[in-house]
Amino acid sequence: MPTPTQVYLGGSDQLHMTKQPSFGVGFGVGFDLTASYGTAAISYPNGTILTVAKIPAEDGYDEMLQRLSLDSSRHLSPPYQNLFDWWKDEPRQAIRKARKAMGFPASKDVGYLANMIIALRAAVEKHLQSSISSAGITTLHLAALYPEDMRDACEYAKLEHLSLPMRYEMFYETSAAYAGYGYGLCEDYMERESCKKTQDDMNSDVVMAVFFSRTVLTVTLSVMKSAYYLYESDDRHYSNFDLGYDSKPRQQGEQAYWNAVTQQLEAIMVENPYYKRPAKVLLTGDCIDDADFQVALEKALSSQVEIPPDILTYDAEFAAAKGAAELTKRLPWDPYKN
Repeated sequence: MPTPTQVYLGGSDQLHMTKQPSFGVGFGVGFDLTASYGTAAISYPNGTILTVAKIPAEDGYDEMLQRLSLDSSRHLSPPYQNLFDWWKDEPRQAIRKARKAMGFPASKDVGYLANMIIALRAAVEKHLQSSISSAGITTLHLAALYPEDMRDACEYAKLEHLSLPMRYEMFYETSAAYAGYGYGLCEDYMERESCKKTQDDMNSDVVMAVFFSRTVLTVTLSVMKSAYYLYESDDRHYSNFDLGYDSKPRQQGEQAYWNAVTQQLEAIMVENPYYKRPAKVLLTGDCIDDADFQVALEKALSSQVEIPPDILTYDAEFAAAKGAAELTKRLPWDPYKN
């Protein structure tokens, strides 16, 4: 687990904040378990969103994410479609239950996730000088990362697993970043009926979400209708762990690497020629400000998009954590709760 000296403390997202806001009832904590690192943010009732910590991944964490990104890593997982699937998955479930009974994480993968959650929780509690019992947790969209993994990771970390009203039972970074950039949310979230109407009346938004860190480049072409409704199919989602920023030395020259990045950014649009072009590009990750990456992105967009989209880059490292914190703060007034 990262040591306290590896924690980067962030700042406020509200201008001229002169004192620490009171955190009492109504604040929300958000964690982003992404590639290379994890981040934490806090959203307060007065509208302030504070970025708290960026913690580098421990050894083995990124390798775990890479493996979970592969279709070959998929397996059965609850909820099951039929009794046969339940029976077929029972041996794997028995191993998970046995590990938990002995005080271990449900799986080695769950252990990596839990360690990051524990480290982020410690950073937030140190900042608040108070304990927290829950957090909204967003993740990369990975083929073999399942809701049970997140539930078990929270359980091992002794943190309440929050069930946010998301389409996939997973809180993917595209939704979190969309909210973190200030889109897809009503203004007065405490008025449930009017908030629900406002969000239901929002137009669908085609977005291209790009995450770029030292270990991976991910690209999605998704539809957002409010921050709560994400349509992100597997055939419009790529994760390439061979194109992280640190892959440059392994390429045949730097230009070849950037050409490959450009082609990966283009591919999602080339392979979906009849899909609407993105109106917004959500950039996240700690390498998106690289000048060569910006050139690659501009080339990809100019070749595929007639009307230039809005490109969102502000505080890209923390955008998803900020969105997670904001949606967590709103959860007690969830407009979709029955």
